[in-house]
Amino acid sequence: MIEPMRELVPNLLWVKEHPVRLAGCRFLTRMTVLRLEAGLCLHSPVEIDARLRSAIERLGDVRVIIAPSTFHHLFVASAQRAVPAARTYAIEGLDRKRKDLRFDELLGDAASAVWAGQLDQVVIGNAIMREVGFLHRASRTLVATDLVENFRDGTPGTNAVLRACMRMFGMWGRPRPAPELRLFTRDRRAAGLALERLLAWDFDRAIIAHGEILDRDPKKVIREAWGWILDG
Repeated sequence: MIEPMRELVPNLLWVKEHPVRLAGCRFLTRMTVLRLEAGLCLHSPVEIDARLRSAIERLGDVRVIIAPSTFHHLFVASAQRAVPAARTYAIEGLDRKRKDLRFDELLGDAASAVWAGQLDQVVIGNAIMREVGFLHRASRTLVATDLVENFRDGTPGTNAVLRACMRMFGMWGRPRPAPELRLFTRDRRAAGLALERLLAWDFDRAIIAHGEILDRDPKKVIREAWGWILDG
């Protein structure tokens, strides 16, 4: 059973999970709702039906939609239909992949003027998979997508096919970056610099798209997950 939207930090941050299927694997993806000075931000949106839209509207007006990854875009159109007045921001490169979507601004390492001083950001990835990692300063929360995946026994929404795939990659019960990040990241120096910048931020939890949220020693978990880069 999928839980309703959950408040993680009072009046600042909420999450909502949604089921997805990929190559026979079943798991959950996660949207984060952040409160900014300009209004609410939907980070990596899930499908927004009437019930979820009403729940979000009770929190305030959505001003920002963020498509933070070249792999996290399936439900951007749903968010745009639900909140047509919001501006949509996407990682650079997604505009070439999804020419059917409207993007108001493309994102790199520099914070947009809309959230400067509230969200810090850095790009991590490669030619296959790229994402923008964010620090939500007010809640001291890192918000990411596939930077780390954290599946283990008891993780909701998973099936046997996913468990078999994660075990094949050595990822079941061992938080690690998405396979596309591990297999195709060739520029280790650039990746290391981006990761060190991210790990220097002030956060005590990390919200990721897949698996359990990192709410205990998230910096240690991320550093271990990326040890092949950071310790190389």
